[in-house]
Amino acid sequence: MRKKLATLCFLFLPYFVALEENPVYEYNPNNFKQQIEEMDGNFVMFYAPWCRHCTVFLPIWHELAELVNTKGSKFAIAQVDCTLHHRLCHEYEITGYPTLLYFHKNIFIPMEYKGTRDLPSLTLFLSEAFTMKPEGKKSMKESSEVKIYNGMAYLTDQNIEKFVSKGQHFIMFYASWCKVSQKIAPVWAELAAHYAHNEYIQIGKVNCMDSEMTCKNFDIKQYPHLLWIVNGRIMGLADVVDLDDLKMYVEKMLLSENHDPEKFMKKKKALPVARISEETFETFLEKDLVFVNFFAPWCAHCMQLSPLWLKLGEKFQNETRVLIADVDCVRSKQICETEKINGLPTLILYKYKKIVSVEHGGRPLESLITLVNEHLQNSEDAPASDEIVSNEENKSQITKDEL
Repeated sequence: MRKKLATLCFLFLPYFVALEENPVYEYNPNNFKQQIEEMDGNFVMFYAPWCRHCTVFLPIWHELAELVNTKGSKFAIAQVDCTLHHRLCHEYEITGYPTLLYFHKNIFIPMEYKGTRDLPSLTLFLSEAFTMKPEGKKSMKESSEVKIYNGMAYLTDQNIEKFVSKGQHFIMFYASWCKVSQKIAPVWAELAAHYAHNEYIQIGKVNCMDSEMTCKNFDIKQYPHLLWIVNGRIMGLADVVDLDDLKMYVEKMLLSENHDPEKFMKKKKALPVARISEETFETFLEKDLVFVNFFAPWCAHCMQLSPLWLKLGEKFQNETRVLIADVDCVRSKQICETEKINGLPTLILYKYKKIVSVEHGGRPLESLITLVNEHLQNSEDAPASDEIVSNEENKSQITKDEL
């Protein structure tokens, strides 16, 4: 773990050289103001030598300093002995030890660190603090601009919606107090650096403690939550935390172009689930079996179905006769009106362009797999073109109770 933590800090601060002497800078009333004005960031521990908690924490603070306080670095890990500098500590209302305050450049109103005092948590905090620098009186939390540092996009309530509306994104939703989030932080930073120059994917993260509305909208109920988002649509949920496994997941999900019918029809490199639009609907229906999930991004049941639908797509990804797809009824309203979709999610199985099954809501994965396999076994007896009834004719055969 320590090796990975060191890697994380390398991602944020280049040219590290370990110091031979005490790595923590000692601040006092004579140099405190100057350091805040000159350094891009100061992370300061206010302590008392007799404090037992300070003594226990000191080795971790030294380890953090060895990573940050290097030649050429514009950030500092420092400490103030409150038994020697009473007035300075009183000025910042220090009432307990140790107290950890982070000062942005020329900003004398600090941010207090209240997370757990371990190296993963501290590096996670610093990775954000280094990047989220105030812009005048407007903080980054209030800004709609997305800061990207070393491949990592820092997303908030103010900037995420527009940012993820186009392109492919792999986003970690986390809480700073969560032990698993702390553990995956350096791994996630390595993943972002690995794909920093890939034009088709953006790695990002959202701190749910600071962006509660975003995490509520995405229905985040556990941490960390790793979502694959394409053009604003949740396409997958990853449950791996190892770097190699995360890279494999990205390579599996990554689509170098938009959902191209030719790629899907020929089963070339593509996502497990095809996204259908008005322009591609008829083309996609040329497959023997096409199972379509009609959904809307605002539909909670649709979002709950999304990971299951992805697994269904993975199950039949190498079956050339089967296509697992979906239609966004917000973006492709015309299709949903033509197909008479009156409830979401609606799952329609097409066989030779003919509707053979309509489902409303979700079913267990194995049940869906069985349904596809049953129709797949009989797909060798393909009907002649004049025997294929239209979707409209077939819909008339489906009872109102089924719809």
